[in-house]
Amino acid sequence: MEKIEIEKKIYQLRKKLLKYNDQYYNLDTSVISDYHFDKKLKELSFLEKKYPELQDPTSPTIKIGAEVPKTDYVSTVFHKYKMYSIQNTYSKKELMIWKKKISKSVHSLSFVCEPKYDGVSINLIYKNGFLTNAVTRGDGEQGEDVTKNIKTIKYIPLKLRGNNYPTYIEVRGEIFIPIKSFIEINKQRIKNGQSPYANPRNTASGTLKIQNIQEVRKRDLFCIVFHVVGNNLPFHTQYAAIKYIKYWGFQAPKIARFCRNIKEVFHFIDFWKISKNKLPYQTDGIVIKVNEYQKQSLLGFTNKYPRWAIAYKFRQKLSETKLLSIAFQVGRTGIITPVANVVPLLISGTIIKRVALYNDSFIRKMGIHYGDTLLLEKGGDIIPKVTEINIKKRLNKTVPVFFLKKCPSCNSILTKRNELFYCTNQNCFSQRIEKITHFVSVMNIKKIGEKMIHKLYKKGFLYSFYDLYELKKKELLQIDGIKEKLACGILNNIEKSKANPYCRVLFALGIPHVGEYISKKLTDNFSEINSLIHANYNYLISIPGIGKKIAKSIITYFSITEHQSIVKMLVKYGLHVSKYPKYPMIQKYSLIEGKSFVFTGKLSCMTRNEAKNIVEFLGGIVYNTVNKKINFIVVGKNFGSKLKKSMKKNHVKILTEHIFLDMLQKEKNKK
Repeated sequence: MEKIEIEKKIYQLRKKLLKYNDQYYNLDTSVISDYHFDKKLKELSFLEKKYPELQDPTSPTIKIGAEVPKTDYVSTVFHKYKMYSIQNTYSKKELMIWKKKISKSVHSLSFVCEPKYDGVSINLIYKNGFLTNAVTRGDGEQGEDVTKNIKTIKYIPLKLRGNNYPTYIEVRGEIFIPIKSFIEINKQRIKNGQSPYANPRNTASGTLKIQNIQEVRKRDLFCIVFHVVGNNLPFHTQYAAIKYIKYWGFQAPKIARFCRNIKEVFHFIDFWKISKNKLPYQTDGIVIKVNEYQKQSLLGFTNKYPRWAIAYKFRQKLSETKLLSIAFQVGRTGIITPVANVVPLLISGTIIKRVALYNDSFIRKMGIHYGDTLLLEKGGDIIPKVTEINIKKRLNKTVPVFFLKKCPSCNSILTKRNELFYCTNQNCFSQRIEKITHFVSVMNIKKIGEKMIHKLYKKGFLYSFYDLYELKKKELLQIDGIKEKLACGILNNIEKSKANPYCRVLFALGIPHVGEYISKKLTDNFSEINSLIHANYNYLISIPGIGKKIAKSIITYFSITEHQSIVKMLVKYGLHVSKYPKYPMIQKYSLIEGKSFVFTGKLSCMTRNEAKNIVEFLGGIVYNTVNKKINFIVVGKNFGSKLKKSMKKNHVKILTEHIFLDMLQKEKNKK
């Protein structure tokens, strides 16, 4: 019976840990602290050693990172030299055990201590001194090719300095976002009505997957490298490697220290445990490496870790506070988010009054009761989160926290989808307020805050965000605190917002899963909103960066009559819903609407892409190849084989560039 229970325990631990790994590495989400993850991993390792017959090669005690997901727009690359994880420890006692263990194989050990950067592992491949590939660690055997995005990081040389390097070399390090940059990114996201990112590590990981290089460049990614792999290296120790890394043009660990013995290692740890908050980037511990490469080679590797290195991780001191109440917030998309109101306390220089509880699953997993004593930590020293409940301080007659069954704003019955509860009532007061607030934020309409939106809504002057463009001075003057000067300023700012570009207006609509980046993607592919409203699902998912979830969300949003009416009202008030303002939205086209075009050769007065956008805006379709659906082929200079193919098809009409432009002019004259 005991064996069956042990087998069940091992299975459950593996399942949980693999899920946590997938969430951390592929979904950029941390739902468990590093300490508690390592605790579960240690428990699993102990059971597997005790019952070797129950070992499994796919166990997270053996597997590195997580399996790399296959996508259409990210290619994977196999590592020439395997990339390993690093074993973690949280006590000096465990560090001494590690030192004694490796001392049995090698003697007279010296060490190099470096900060443990909380970022994304990267492998930079150089051939003849030139950067050819940048690959994430992935599962250790293969990772994602992120070369294009890595080339935007100014701290990574595209060509190595000097000439003292092998013809093939791999330089490994960590990509992360400095704390100052991370805070600025979150400030901008909050200003845009978006949720702030949870921590710098996950943000850096997500940034490496973005398809828009300009957006990646804005994130100000940083890279520090600390390991070199290859043959015929011009050095034989880790400490010398760091000096060469700097010489080749990289950023190397500035506070790396050579330690002659374990006592000096402990001094280094003690100093940085206190001083780590002074660093401009996030560190979660110290990595200790055997200095000499020859001794590293003798110690070798396990399936998952190098035996010659270990990480001493700083366990953040937990802060204790009391749960006062739970507030259930209604977002603009209807998601209900529980938030704990707590007795204010100071953590890492910030007073914490409220802590997110994520969802129903998190509340049940933590077993939170009303009046509980909560133990908090700051995820990455930035975002507070509940880590534990102090059960010893729980009163006898406490009641567990249960999720609401009805919307706290409109009393509608909630719907559960993928661990989240939603209010699906389109007329929910809170949702409408949040949608207007989001619109005002994205369109940068100054002098209108959430409190004023509440007042205008209650007075009946605002119901949907397009009502902003119908506001009158006499209505604003009826609101407490608004005088003549402020009323004029608000109306002026509302008028100014009409100058916002099409992509900004699309973002402001608040389509679920369509943020600033996706809005730009959509406006690049749909030159006006009419073509997006009638977009085909298959075409949407063919656009890099737009998956099934986003495509379904767009189609669902525009299938709702009210949303179609909102777009018409925004057009009426003069907002930009097209990349080509000189072609306003029209209802009927005779020559181009519903017709299919193909282009060949170079056009003299516009690019092929501009011509494609205009045709699509006017209701036409553009193909890249000649097929049975083609009605017209537009022929420019230096045309190719498409013209010859189309001449064989009787249904295709050949247009010169001059005739094509005449066709566009006739459509314009009809309006």
